Amino acid sequence: MASPTAEPATLWRNPDFMKLWAGESFSLIGTQVTVLAMPIVAFLLLNASVAEMGVLGALARLPMVLFFVVGVWVDRMRRRPVLIWSDAGRALMLATVPLLFLMDLLTLWWLYVVVFVMGVLGVLFEIAYRSYLPVLVPPEHLGEGNSKLQLSDSLSKAIGPSLAGVLVAARSAPLVILIDVASYVASALCLLSIKKKEEAPQPDGGGSMLGAIRQGFSWVMTQPQVRPLAIATAVYSFFDIGILQTLYFPYVVDGVGVPAAWVGGVLAVGGIGALIGAWLSVRLMKGIGPGPTMLWSTVVGNSALLLVPLAGGPLWLALTMLGVAQLLVGLCAQVFMVNNITVLQTSTPRELTGRVIATIWAMGLVPAPLGALVAGLLGQAVGMRPVVLVAALIGALVPMAVLALSPIPKMRTLPEAPVSA
Repeated sequence: MASPTAEPATLWRNPDFMKLWAGESFSLIGTQVTVLAMPIVAFLLLNASVAEMGVLGALARLPMVLFFVVGVWVDRMRRRPVLIWSDAGRALMLATVPLLFLMDLLTLWWLYVVVFVMGVLGVLFEIAYRSYLPVLVPPEHLGEGNSKLQLSDSLSKAIGPSLAGVLVAARSAPLVILIDVASYVASALCLLSIKKKEEAPQPDGGGSMLGAIRQGFSWVMTQPQVRPLAIATAVYSFFDIGILQTLYFPYVVDGVGVPAAWVGGVLAVGGIGALIGAWLSVRLMKGIGPGPTMLWSTVVGNSALLLVPLAGGPLWLALTMLGVAQLLVGLCAQVFMVNNITVLQTSTPRELTGRVIATIWAMGLVPAPLGALVAGLLGQAVGMRPVVLVAALIGALVPMAVLALSPIPKMRTLPEAPVSA
């Protein structure tokens, strides 16, 4: 008979995790509403030009450069208060949009402020949230926890845009943003109700910010089971997220001949694959081990990317190839993500978790805008098809080789973190 203090066999019976999961699920659905509503507010109600829309998008993404700094902050604080105040801050900032709209005082400049502050708080929440899960659940349940959280993310992206479209069509876009305000409030309340006590972080000596960032980056690059994951992610980000995704829509429409109205349906198939991948991720982790799971999800998913530049022939065939690519990429990306973050959480010393996750996230996001810039320049100079083909080849094959030649394929169990950094 299990002792009264034994951990539950499943996270379904862990009330603190269920509160975290519920709060994050509310927040993700609300965020999808704002993703659609905010550009509508700027473009249709505030008459933003194309250039001003570009500034709005850039300001929303600019806080990504703070990942390294935020990682150090998170390692020096308790995570749960950071999550609560990040939710409260985002709810407050978003609430100003419908309020100022009703008062006829909303301006594009204020929208710039809102999206930038939301981006900063979003980065802070993302790192703290990934770092908080190992505090909340035991190591043997991290895979299950990440799988459930990724399932919510996939589900929100699958149903969120449709829900947002219906709401925006039925009500004025600024007022619909109140849905997201309510979701952040609900998330903060769920976090407030968590009962498990979080210990204060271990002191790191209070050194310089640069020194602390360097410590996290150095740890990533000296760990044989983590370094290849970071390198593979950076390469994939530059070539596939940066170049391939930037050119995807014009290439599929002009190069392959798919009607523009049908592209959304092709992309939606990726959401279905993501849901399946989130469900399969832990089963594969337990069945063949996290290392082989990450290798083979990379091989299958990246190989599917090659269907994009090869798509052609009759429209039905091109659509089938593009749909299969989206399905497999969406599925394998979720399988890889769950296993990747679980390995990071279990192998990283607790006092470095924020910095390590921030380093990996930065390496996975910063190359993307650089790739997007290259995509525009090369696509204009030599044409889209050769750029898409080369990006798909390099972005697919290099990460495969990096993982295959590393210790990753031999990782049959989750690694354990050393006692100290």
